[in-house]
Amino acid sequence: MQAKIRSGPGSAAESILDLAGIQKKQIDWGILLVLALGLFAATPFLSRPSLPHQTDAELHIYRAAELGHAIRGGVFYPRWAPNLFLGYGYPIFNYYAPLTYYLSNAFALALPNAGIVTGVKGVFILGFLFASLGTYLLGRELFGYEAGVLAAAAFSFSPYILFIDPHARGGLAEHFAICLTPLAFYFFHQMMHSPSRWKLLGSVLSLSGVVFSHNLTGLVVSGLVAGYWLWHAIPSRRGALWGPAVFILAAALIALFWFPALFERDAIKLQVIGPGHFDFREHFLSFRELLAPSRLIDWGATGPRFRHNLGLTQWVLALPVLLVVLRPCKTPKRNRKRRDSAYFLIGALGLIFMMLPASKPIWESVPGMAYLQFPWRLLGPASFMLALCIASGTTLLPERPWRTSAVAAGFTLIIVAALPLLYPAPWHPEFGDTTPADIIEWEQESQAYGTTSTGDFLPVTVEMIPPPMPSLIQTLAADAVVDKVNRATVPDAARVHIIEHKPDYDHLRVETPKAFTLRLYTFYFPGWRAYIDGKRVQIEVAAPEGFITLKVPEGTHEVLVRFENTLPRRIGSVVSAVAVIALAAVCILWQNREENTGLPRQHQSSYVLWRWLGGLLILILSFKLTVLDPMELLHYRSPAGQALPAQHRFRANFGDKIELLGYDLPETRVPPGGTVRVVLYWRAMTELQKNYQTFVHLAEPLNVAWAQEDHLNPGGLPTSRWPREKYVWDEYEIEVPPETPPGDYRVNVGLYLMSDGSRLRRLDGDQNNEDSAVIGAVTVVGKPH
Repeated sequence: MQAKIRSGPGSAAESILDLAGIQKKQIDWGILLVLALGLFAATPFLSRPSLPHQTDAELHIYRAAELGHAIRGGVFYPRWAPNLFLGYGYPIFNYYAPLTYYLSNAFALALPNAGIVTGVKGVFILGFLFASLGTYLLGRELFGYEAGVLAAAAFSFSPYILFIDPHARGGLAEHFAICLTPLAFYFFHQMMHSPSRWKLLGSVLSLSGVVFSHNLTGLVVSGLVAGYWLWHAIPSRRGALWGPAVFILAAALIALFWFPALFERDAIKLQVIGPGHFDFREHFLSFRELLAPSRLIDWGATGPRFRHNLGLTQWVLALPVLLVVLRPCKTPKRNRKRRDSAYFLIGALGLIFMMLPASKPIWESVPGMAYLQFPWRLLGPASFMLALCIASGTTLLPERPWRTSAVAAGFTLIIVAALPLLYPAPWHPEFGDTTPADIIEWEQESQAYGTTSTGDFLPVTVEMIPPPMPSLIQTLAADAVVDKVNRATVPDAARVHIIEHKPDYDHLRVETPKAFTLRLYTFYFPGWRAYIDGKRVQIEVAAPEGFITLKVPEGTHEVLVRFENTLPRRIGSVVSAVAVIALAAVCILWQNREENTGLPRQHQSSYVLWRWLGGLLILILSFKLTVLDPMELLHYRSPAGQALPAQHRFRANFGDKIELLGYDLPETRVPPGGTVRVVLYWRAMTELQKNYQTFVHLAEPLNVAWAQEDHLNPGGLPTSRWPREKYVWDEYEIEVPPETPPGDYRVNVGLYLMSDGSRLRRLDGDQNNEDSAVIGAVTVVGKPH
């Protein structure tokens, strides 16, 4: 960890250009190519207005809007979202990484006539640019220019990065974090081998940016970067001290976020693990699905039916990395490339293994693994590792023209194979308003209170979720001064006047002839403090709602209820401030002894290569715009009332409200302890006012269920939000108990209301008054155990 610290003039611009590959009039045209590649991957966002409802993008938009409301209210780093959770407040920003929401508001502010929806879209697009650029820079650094551009295409056009995360899921925070990962690896690699102040700054900002974008992805990526450091530092000790330095600075820089989140964990009900949808055991992938090609998208479905796959082209092109790792190396340079290749191969295989059911014992035994919830989240890091494996394979090829031709062919195959994923179903051109009242209305419709599925960060003092309060919502809807006072509990002779309401406090004047308990429609959470006439008073938490209350004596008083910092928040903020000062000081004082004067010979770009690849990219884009888009060849649309992908057609009318259109039952023989996979295809026959639940039973006789699975929101969407013109696909993986005796079991499905247990009756043909439908049978074979 030695570098020369000296003051004096230094060209920051030259250092930045060095990192970008532009030195002494040498221009890396590959950077322009991969940026164009990133924009190509983002074409659905660029070509369509607004963003879709009914994906996680919806809740990210509302969170970004709420952060913007707080900033405009004078709170730059809010930990409390005052308008979320029906207007009672929610500490989501104290626990959920907020970087993407800050960037969304920055885009909304910087772009002319842009709102928060455009700002969120800008972050999605920026993620694609970072993914392509970062992978290219790392691939170029490790294996050469040709390898870099091939890696950029492989990662940016992998199914998870191109479609699953941004479109099928709408996972803004996770998408941006995984797209930032290549830059974190690139700067970290640079820092280990030729440290400089700008590389240190890039390493710290990119690594901390991943964690500050998405908590879970940040932990996974940090582990992978730490493994990369150990992989190189242990045998050679090169850059051995820079690894810990980068991690310490990155952690310190965002201590204002993670330190309170860690030490105030007991203040919330973190209900994101356990039986049900968020149980990791429900989300392992089969090896067949991982290696399968991507599906065409059905625009007639409410949500896209897709595979959690690696990309057929990606894993096939990655196979030559085995030869790179196994071939003998006679020079130190080739040995370094082989070590890098081996790390990315081991990383890819390890991540793939962790998505398979065989890894279940590891998930169950390693503390904290369950909080990842979905093993297929690892598709993002695995796609990055595979992209570097593909880049490594180019080193097996002789120099030009063979390598250039092979890279051009691989580049074309990757993009062409991914083209169907550039056709997500159209969304409405208008998203709608994002005022606090609009957010609360959406919370009530979706039942995603606080913009989370299970009230993930609800304060522990809230024992019972209170119903919406019309008086509070009316003040938010009228854009008036928000009134948090429970007026029904104020004595008749007393008067409570609102002096000022801000995101982090309520300032009131109270006139009362006798003492009484003032009640506010605000959840209590550590940091809320109350003052009467400038003197702090005790807050009493009202049970079971968890609202703030305080006793006000008789007379006229000024009451201030304010959200303040706790000790962990102060410590975190101080540590972050010190880290900013330290990082700035290093960048100002530290210069390397020698600046690079040119690109390494192996990195000198080929005009022929960029001409080929640029021409291919333009050709593919032109073909897409002029042929594929008008002819609609790479997607299809099921007509209203039909589900074309269904393996079996089967119609069942439940109460003239919901109709079953068909089902998939791919495996009809299963051993005891095995899994039965069923996909149901539903459609709403009318506008539904209630949210119905679904069940699938393996039964024999019909009233005895040996195995079952119920869905609170079939297809992941409350039935009250089902559109009539599209079908909903609803997937089940039913675990057959090990003690199930061999024999035939009927697959019985139906709908019910959880509130009273009543089932919807069938109204079709001779099935009147039946409350379920038998769609098929499964045979259990083998001895029970």
